[in-house]
Amino acid sequence: MPIIIKANPKSNTNSLIRDFKKVIAVTDIVQRVRDRRYFQKPSKINAIKKIQKNRLQRKIRVLKHTKNIGADVIDRMTARLNK
Repeated sequence: MPIIIKANPKSNTNSLIRDFKKVIAVTDIVQRVRDRRYFQKPSKINAIKKIQKNRLQRKIRVLKHTKNIGADVIDRMTARLNK
């Protein structure tokens, strides 16, 4: 999927580069390239995902007992967990 940044008549080079960096950061292209730089065994990838899931579950559990955290924050985190 190509990334296309269209230039306005008033835009300069710096603003185009800034917009391009924002698009790249949102699409996680750089992170995927870094992850694929070296081969990782599928079991290692699954272990990392399991550790991240456990950390998120623990964080949700702790946040449920705090007073100043809204229900919407916890809902977003549980949605990320179920993804």
